[in-house]
Amino acid sequence: MDIRVDVRNLLINPDNPRQMSEFMEGKLIESLLVFPKMLEARPILVNEDNLVLGGNQRVTVLNKILTMDENEVEDYLFNQKKFRKAPDAEKQAIMAYWREWKENPQVPVRVVDNLTKEEEKELLVKDNLHYGEDDIEIMKKHFDRESIGDFLGGVAWNLYDYDDKMNDQQLDTKKTYPEKFKCGYVECQLTDEEFCMLCEKLDAYLAENDGKSDGFLTHILMKQ
Repeated sequence: MDIRVDVRNLLINPDNPRQMSEFMEGKLIESLLVFPKMLEARPILVNEDNLVLGGNQRVTVLNKILTMDENEVEDYLFNQKKFRKAPDAEKQAIMAYWREWKENPQVPVRVVDNLTKEEEKELLVKDNLHYGEDDIEIMKKHFDRESIGDFLGGVAWNLYDYDDKMNDQQLDTKKTYPEKFKCGYVECQLTDEEFCMLCEKLDAYLAENDGKSDGFLTHILMKQ
């Protein structure tokens, strides 16, 4: 059974293994602000001591929203296409929701009180896992590229087909967008030039190794 608790009374779990970059924290703030019904759909999971087991990041950013003035809230909202394109009445309703919420900042909470301490730790880790991968082709059937970026925090530019986009007529197709290179927990931003160079080296390596990419990183690292 869900209850409502003042977000300031929820305790961030010090053992939460999930971390957010400053950019992704901003995207989560935007996401919550523009779609507050998500809070009702996904209650925060806590133990009997109000220690958060699922939803630590949401609790963190909700406490940050509490400290924002109305101009800051509106600035975050305007980063989301959904808000920019909304009718004025809808924009005003969203702003009014958060104005009222800050007066009584309660959130839906579900108390999970039947777990051992070890099971609480397991839930803390597993609640953060994203086992699947986003299918951009399905996303493109329903949303334009900017909306996908708003939802996911970004989408690789080369995965988006200019010819079948829905509502991106105003999109600047000359603009360059940085790619990300990720290996395990290591992630770095690449310039367009670096990305193209990396692709060329990979193509050459695949041609020399029967299409197998095993050892590619060692190959380029040893070349330095």
